[in-house]
Amino acid sequence: MSDAPVRILVADDEPGMREGCRKILVAEGYAVETAADGVEALEVFERHGDISVVLVDLKMPRLGGMELIEAVRQRDPDVVLLVITAYAAINTAVEATKRGAFGYIPKPFLPDELLLRVRNGLEMRALTIEARRLREERERRLLEVAAERTQSRTIIDCMTDGVLVVNRDRQIVLRNAAARRLMPEIAGIPLPAELETIESAEVRAIIDETLAARTEPQIAIREIPLGSGTYMVNASPVLGSSGESYGAVAVLRDITALTKLAAAKSMFVSMVAHEVKSPLAAIESYLNLLLSGTGGHDPERDRRMLERCMVRAKTLRTMVSELISLVAVETGKFSLKRSPLDVGAVVAEVVDAYKDRAAEKNIQLTLATLGSAQTKVLADREAIRSVFNNLVDNALKYTPAGGQVRVAVSLEQLSVCVSVRDTGIGMSPEERSRVFDDFYRAKNEFTANVPGTGLGLSLVKKFVELHQGTVTVQSEPGQGSEFTVRLPVGE
Repeated sequence: MSDAPVRILVADDEPGMREGCRKILVAEGYAVETAADGVEALEVFERHGDISVVLVDLKMPRLGGMELIEAVRQRDPDVVLLVITAYAAINTAVEATKRGAFGYIPKPFLPDELLLRVRNGLEMRALTIEARRLREERERRLLEVAAERTQSRTIIDCMTDGVLVVNRDRQIVLRNAAARRLMPEIAGIPLPAELETIESAEVRAIIDETLAARTEPQIAIREIPLGSGTYMVNASPVLGSSGESYGAVAVLRDITALTKLAAAKSMFVSMVAHEVKSPLAAIESYLNLLLSGTGGHDPERDRRMLERCMVRAKTLRTMVSELISLVAVETGKFSLKRSPLDVGAVVAEVVDAYKDRAAEKNIQLTLATLGSAQTKVLADREAIRSVFNNLVDNALKYTPAGGQVRVAVSLEQLSVCVSVRDTGIGMSPEERSRVFDDFYRAKNEFTANVPGTGLGLSLVKKFVELHQGTVTVQSEPGQGSEFTVRLPVGE
């Protein structure tokens, strides 16, 4: 057995991403090659001939990630293909997984997340190669293989994907720990066990479909709901050298997060279409009325119409700005321009900017600075201003006339603490747990008439965490909400 390090290829057109992945992997003892596009990646792959893992960005010049996946898979069916993707390409990542990619790594990611995906992929590769070697070495039933190969079974048992092995007599002869968690009905029964023991008719059907292919390999791939999750089930027959079927192996991979993100994307597109349509329709209506001269010319009335157009135009601009910021943060392209910043002064500017709006709604907006300690942090001014703009704006939105919004700045140990407390409608425990999720908006009688995209608080959390800070919320229905931001003190 060779002691040479495992070789990994990183194909990404972003120099920062390539170099970042290379440093992380080299530090773990891997040999790493890099390529800036799909064509270069294919040349590097063919030149070395011993690459075990390929990290693929879906959006690359000359040869795209999807084409690269197919080309590499044709040259080496055992290579581990990991898709590097951002949210905007999540539906493409699902398609890449269906075409043979082992999994995906959403940008941005932590070093540990990258290393975990690589280790899991290498475990799967080792298992696949070992299983093929065993099939070529011995032509016997999978029941005998399962009984004798405890080492392979141990590897399978440690995998995060569920694995089921069924012999040609429709008997379950192996199920790993992940499969036992997914299907509790097969967890405690002795093996071999009848396939009917599995409660999911869809799982049984895909295995039966594979077992029916006695001579020609037939790989079945299907999305199947199990419990509260969705799983990509890959079932393939195990054939001997003479073409005789020994049974089937099914691998169940959790794609719940992928399907939820795809659903969230569809909901978001629908929501944005509605949020854009309403203000545009109002602007068009007012302008048509002004241009047509219907109802005569009343300067005061015309001015009010133009002011309403301006309000709706600002709503659209805010939505676009939030979308741009979200994409920048999610793709790792948002750059912070840190400098010493007086948080207390920024908060005071924000509160002052919202005074007129608070007065229009008959809401008392106050600012209290507790103590005389300095409130400077090392931060990006625009990002921090956006945080407090969103928090104060939300407090005013969801506080009825006659209510109060109290903003307080203080120093707690080594953190600057800013709290925004209102006497508004408050939140239920379920709403409170999801308030920082992308695109989430509480649905109730009061919020139905409040405009918004569900991105503001999500961006608050992301911006605060980019500054190594925290944001928390306390709220009860009918008793208002309090958001608290803590940022580490800087020089």
